[in-house]
Amino acid sequence: MSGDCCPFTEDTFSRFPSQSNVYGLSVLPCTGGAGHELLAATLKGKVTSFKYQELRDKLRAGGRELQFTYIPVDAEIVSIDSFSKSPPKRGLVVGITFIKDSGDKASPFLNIYCDYEPGSEYNLDSIAQSCLNLELKFTPFQLCHAEVQDGDQQETVFLLGGNDQYIHLYKENEGLHQFEEQPVENLFPELRDLPSNVTWLSVHNIPDTQRRITAYGCQSGYFCVSHVDQGKREILQSWSLQQDGPLSKVHIFSMPDAGAEDACRWDGPRLIHIYFFFCP
Repeated sequence: MSGDCCPFTEDTFSRFPSQSNVYGLSVLPCTGGAGHELLAATLKGKVTSFKYQELRDKLRAGGRELQFTYIPVDAEIVSIDSFSKSPPKRGLVVGITFIKDSGDKASPFLNIYCDYEPGSEYNLDSIAQSCLNLELKFTPFQLCHAEVQDGDQQETVFLLGGNDQYIHLYKENEGLHQFEEQPVENLFPELRDLPSNVTWLSVHNIPDTQRRITAYGCQSGYFCVSHVDQGKREILQSWSLQQDGPLSKVHIFSMPDAGAEDACRWDGPRLIHIYFFFCP
């Protein structure tokens, strides 16, 4: 195809100091209607922020390195994730997993960054200096988050997969100003007794209901989708299949209703579509 036929033009180009991996990107909502910010983590311990800014009535793309504390210079970042707390709570939260080379052994950690000082809850530079450092007993994989119904309020929690065939859940203890690990089956019964290491987890809350769709792919090629009632913490339906190789990505998204004959209808005007990728 000739260049004249292509509708796309390059907007900006940035070179990373080292390569990243499939878990190295996170989209962070900006405050004040300023769009979104992209956090990109590289294996050599660097995190770069990318976002568009309006300057002189034009959008300009910019990138800058963020200095997150308690990440050693010899650390290798495995995964990153971020979210904005569920109302009425305020603030941004960033999670980073990394492995520190200690010579005779590798030491994995999870750092959770969150600033509780009024006026700094949405300041990334300030958040990057406020760290909860947790040593892990497993090799971390994907770090993601999900909004759950916990009693009478909404909570956003971290979900971290590992090589111990388990999904670890970290929930905020607001009174102690920190995140604590809690049994994942208390809020996610569909993640109990996993058959293999989960390489990718995706959670989709169905709008205007207390139900969700949870899909995960495993290192063994096992793939599972569950339809869950959050209020009753009950699995309503579940489907699974076995592929020939590890699943590297699972993605859930919704589209407008395509007709009653579609088998993916979930008591509402939306359809849920699930795609996965695997290595044969």
